[in-house]
Amino acid sequence: MCQADIFSSYCLTEPDSGSDAQAMKSFAKDEGDHFVLNGSKAFISGAGSTDLYIVMCKTGEKEVSCLIVESDMEGLSFGANEHKLGWNV
Repeated sequence: MCQADIFSSYCLTEPDSGSDAQAMKSFAKDEGDHFVLNGSKAFISGAGSTDLYIVMCKTGEKEVSCLIVESDMEGLSFGANEHKLGWNV
């Protein structure tokens, strides 16, 4: 069995829509060889410390897609960490 050296975070929850995927505001536009992703997420466990972000977003009016965003990609930013009991990264 292989030990994973890459950690990821699941990104669905948004400030204004919670975890309701159909109410999401985050949107990705297909630019041919890449997507342009706009939006914000909240309450992401490991944010700022993981290697990959599995981001749920809209790609059409009723289409929800999942994009993998690498931690060093241009435009990715993080707010201040919240102090949580048991999360000491």
